[in-house]
Amino acid sequence: MITGPARWYTVGRHLVDAVRDGLTSTPGRAGMVPGDIAWDSCDCGGMLAVTLARAYLSEVFPEEAETVNGACTAPYEVGQYTVAVVRCAPQPEGAEMAPRADELDTAAGLLLQDTAEMLDAVSAALCRLQGDDEVLDYLVSPAEPVGPEGGCVGVTLTVRVSLVRG
Repeated sequence: MITGPARWYTVGRHLVDAVRDGLTSTPGRAGMVPGDIAWDSCDCGGMLAVTLARAYLSEVFPEEAETVNGACTAPYEVGQYTVAVVRCAPQPEGAEMAPRADELDTAAGLLLQDTAEMLDAVSAALCRLQGDDEVLDYLVSPAEPVGPEGGCVGVTLTVRVSLVRG
């Protein structure tokens, strides 16, 4: 079981490594980030970012414990992660009012490929961690597109991972 003060970083690194290795088109930047995922630079190399959005106690996964019944603390701890892959979004050129249709189509194809590969990689990694008794349970929420904003477009995935409190 993953334990200790670096437990949430360890789980997050597993997610980063799994998605990076699972993407056909590897982003130029990849790693854990503190706090909200910032689209501070949308170079065409892309970005893979994972952040721990919140951690909470649970008596029944994935529910958040409101009170603790019969024990000093809830038996489980849940980490909720946001996993994001962000790429350049097509922009208008020159006097044009909109990006070219073929550029939008190519960007959509890459975004949908990122979505499928990210879902596959995260699901396989968490299934493997659960099978190895490293994590107790997990829940992968639907992938959602984000953007375009500031020349960026991407996809995010919310993942909840349960560990036994020790």
